[in-house]
Amino acid sequence: MIETVGTSSTQAVAASDLQVGDVLLMLGEGPLSQLIAWCGDSIYSHAALVADGGDLIEASASGVRRYPLVQRLADEVNYHYIDAFRPLAHDGSVLDDGDRALVLAHAQSLLGIPYPLDMLATLGVVLAVRGKLPGDPAVRLVIREALDHVIRNDPTHMVCSEVVYRTFAECAADPRGSLAPRIVLEPRGTAPFPDIDWKALWDEVWPLLRPERQQALRAAAPQTAARAGAPPSAIVAPVGAADNAAIEDDALQAELALARQALGVPTLPPLARAARGAGGQQPIPDPNPKLVTPLDLAATPSHTALGRLMQRPGG
Repeated sequence: MIETVGTSSTQAVAASDLQVGDVLLMLGEGPLSQLIAWCGDSIYSHAALVADGGDLIEASASGVRRYPLVQRLADEVNYHYIDAFRPLAHDGSVLDDGDRALVLAHAQSLLGIPYPLDMLATLGVVLAVRGKLPGDPAVRLVIREALDHVIRNDPTHMVCSEVVYRTFAECAADPRGSLAPRIVLEPRGTAPFPDIDWKALWDEVWPLLRPERQQALRAAAPQTAARAGAPPSAIVAPVGAADNAAIEDDALQAELALARQALGVPTLPPLARAARGAGGQQPIPDPNPKLVTPLDLAATPSHTALGRLMQRPGG
């Protein structure tokens, strides 16, 4: 069983060695990024595509955008590390200039498309795909909120990996779809649960909650209701322990089932379940782009690891 999936090595790679169409996978700062990576059995929480002109293309809360690559590489406050992967054709050869031009053209066609994405919705999508449930009371409360975020809001929320996948799968290659990364089932990871600062986690989650959910959580802790102007961690802190009894596995599994239904996550056939349990790579025919995760982009045989572009000093 794997622990996590990432690059095969952490050898350094220079930005000058990148090509248009290379895939960048990274771990963001903060407890939500840690949870996304752990739930997704990967070491990554975000994905982007190398564009031309010194830019990358990625999904953001404001929509699909170009962003300066040099600025991202210098952002050691918000990112721990960034790894680079090179896409391959289905015969294992490196994409030629024409293929990479087609990939870039399709990526550019997605610019400005509103992807109503936030980290809580991303966590909900990853949970629906991987279904890992931690035991920590406060984190289980966050997971319930993440699943509710997907079910009650808009189930078309998308992870950033979808934009990367679509640029290859939907570009004007001949035949169409021939550059799509092959998505394979990976076994469930066994990495230990991260050391989450749950107060910092709630500070990050609180602004993403709908007003009615904030009100409900405040009501669940009447002893702090009068402190509505206090920091979110102070408001929500008592709820984690007091509400733990209501967040049993069966309740979370029910929420998980609703989220899977809303997102159209298929039930794995017996062969796929067996392959996952045995650690084999069972290919997924015609994968749903909405459900592609950073793990899929790291594990696909259609990508080869180049190395680490950026590493925050000290980890």
